[in-house]
Amino acid sequence: MSKHSTESSAYAALGASSAKGGVLAAVGETGPARYFASPVDDPAGDPNYAFFLHADGAGTKSIVAYLLYRETGDPSWFRSLATDSLVMNLDDIACAGGLDGLILSNTIGRNRSLIPDEAIAEIIKGYKQCIGTLEREGIIIRMSGGETADVGDLCRTILVDSTLCARIPRSDLVDTTNVTPGDVIVGFSNTGTARFEQAPNSSMGSNGLTLARNVLLSRSLASKYPESCDPNLSTEVAYRGPFNVTDYHESLGMSVGEALLSPTRTYAPLIKTLLKDLRQHIHALIHCTGGGQVKIKRFGRGVAYHKDNLFPTPPLFSLIQKHGKVPWNEMYSVFNMGHRLEACVPAEVANDAISCAKEFGIAAQVIGRVTSSEGDNSVTIKSPHGIFSY
Repeated sequence: MSKHSTESSAYAALGASSAKGGVLAAVGETGPARYFASPVDDPAGDPNYAFFLHADGAGTKSIVAYLLYRETGDPSWFRSLATDSLVMNLDDIACAGGLDGLILSNTIGRNRSLIPDEAIAEIIKGYKQCIGTLEREGIIIRMSGGETADVGDLCRTILVDSTLCARIPRSDLVDTTNVTPGDVIVGFSNTGTARFEQAPNSSMGSNGLTLARNVLLSRSLASKYPESCDPNLSTEVAYRGPFNVTDYHESLGMSVGEALLSPTRTYAPLIKTLLKDLRQHIHALIHCTGGGQVKIKRFGRGVAYHKDNLFPTPPLFSLIQKHGKVPWNEMYSVFNMGHRLEACVPAEVANDAISCAKEFGIAAQVIGRVTSSEGDNSVTIKSPHGIFSY
């Protein structure tokens, strides 16, 4: 069995990186990480507290919202981008144990000649709606304002980014060096409808959109809306799919555009309960975003992760693989492939974690196990599509 790179060549051809190896090297993060997000010393000077200041956003998912808006004339498609931007920050920090003292700021950069004020209003409504939903689930976020900039010379359509900060006791941090051979990996599904969601989730999340969009959507969209495509990309790789964003697909139960725009599920309410009930048993929480099912490789020390009981591949990812002719080993290193949260726990508490997830309407199961590794961390995936080692 050959060892595969964590980098996707299909993704790289589109000018993006799934593993972000160059970025990690530039900032000096070349070895295993101790915490899922990076805490710093408490600005208030209390050595017993850690502080997080985390930035992320909806990424190129905003282009899907833009295309749906242009095809339908409905600016409400922009609303869910707020959820994507917020959750990509929140769930990263939550995996490190940070669910208190949460304060949010947002930044929107737009090309004003193409993005109307009504779109901005929808995004702001989206932030308020998402924060309200989280508050009902016991997650309190204060919104401190933000910035909307008209930067048409820099931005072809729209960027929706957020910054989230949290201040938590150091004793509450989830330290991934506690991952132990003999642990099992519990995966928490990214499909279905969680109790705090309004519609079924396609499992898309907010990573891999550059690849997904270009292999599924038709060249006609790039011709109609050239601002939605990097002009430096070859037509052989950009917008080479068979679908319009409004095309309904039976396997998805929704349009292709709706599936790509499906709001990023937050696991924060579930994580809050897991940490309340099982904190002493949770050795790591992994948010499977950039890097997909191989993300876990960056955490823990001297361990090998074996994933041999994954959830069935969601229809959206099967479509991406088929129409993009993306090798399955790359699919697993780019996309979440059906679950976007993992917990490494002792085997005897796995059923407790699974039962907790069911209370939120989230399917969960043991998807793998942890063994020792004499060298660097590794990930092996055994699936109906093949066996892949990273």
